[in-house]
Amino acid sequence: MRLSEDHKPNRGDEERRIKNAGGYVVNIGGVHRVTNAAGAGAGLNLKDNQYLAVSRSFGDGELKTPKPLVVCTPETKVFDITEEDCFIVMACDGIWDVLDDQAVCDIAGEHFSQPKDAAASVVRAAYQKGSGDNLTATVIEFGWVSPEQCKSKLEQFKAEQEAAKDEDLDMFGD
Repeated sequence: MRLSEDHKPNRGDEERRIKNAGGYVVNIGGVHRVTNAAGAGAGLNLKDNQYLAVSRSFGDGELKTPKPLVVCTPETKVFDITEEDCFIVMACDGIWDVLDDQAVCDIAGEHFSQPKDAAASVVRAAYQKGSGDNLTATVIEFGWVSPEQCKSKLEQFKAEQEAAKDEDLDMFGD
């Protein structure tokens, strides 16, 4: 289950916030980036201007004055963790840009009980898929789940996903 939405400059609410602060969202090579007036008017001069592919970050002072185009305000949500949950994966956009949620869960699940190896495998997979961004992942496992239980839950989830796909393919169904 996805617990957050990426803070991308072209996400509707983020784009409105950026534009209301006087910023610009530009598309460079298929990646939407936030920039200031200098960057927008510079003919996409990558060397002299800052173009950031995320809309929230620490640092990046050039995009925070005079008005903050990029903010560091966290977006928080509360979720209940249950005995059904095996682990959580936190990763940066370099991971999520090339791997979908299910792929990351599959990789982490293959290394259950070895969270350090699971995180390294997620990073390695993103690198092999061609991510050109920074790559960071952390896997936090919940101690109440055994490796066998985790494997069983992941297999059950995959079977449910496949069954749902098969239902979607029924062109004669109701």
